[in-house]
Amino acid sequence: MRLILILGILFSNSIFADNKKIICELSGSYSITYKDIKKTYLSEGIEFFKNLAQQTQQSLFLLQRAKTSFAQEDWQKDNIYIVQYWEMDDKDNLVSMKHTFEPSPIWLNPQASWSAEKSDLGMSVFHTMQNGEIHPMFKNYKVDIYRVTNSLNWYTGKGKLDGDIWLKTETNSKNKNPKVEIRAKGSCEAQKRKF
Repeated sequence: MRLILILGILFSNSIFADNKKIICELSGSYSITYKDIKKTYLSEGIEFFKNLAQQTQQSLFLLQRAKTSFAQEDWQKDNIYIVQYWEMDDKDNLVSMKHTFEPSPIWLNPQASWSAEKSDLGMSVFHTMQNGEIHPMFKNYKVDIYRVTNSLNWYTGKGKLDGDIWLKTETNSKNKNPKVEIRAKGSCEAQKRKF
């Protein structure tokens, strides 16, 4: 019985020992505006592309273009510090990815759907919500756009977080709809205890 227990402990330790743990420390900005975008061909294009299940270069271009229609002073901007904790198995498949924010934007949904994508250059994790879905923390807001992307580059050792969260009030009130942008980047290294 003891032999089986010892073999079980050794076997479980060897499984977990193969996992790579990576920590990324990111610095960036967190911006929010409540201004509404004017109804133009650009906003109509945004309406069309935000309904696509998969992000395309065109939809990302239109989203960035829509954000430029706001004046710089419309955005309240603050610094943000993010730590990403990545864990991969020996074949570089994602085991887990967690992150902490300082300060923590209240519009983030920890229960958002997520998917992981591995490429030759690294790993990305996409957190999304469907257009029209009720935001679970703010029942009077529906999701217009919800996309938060965490990425890690194998070769540069850099990490990045890009987030766009646009919500609409149920009453569709003017200039009451939050639009949040989070941008951060930084360096990654093997996670090891310092103390």
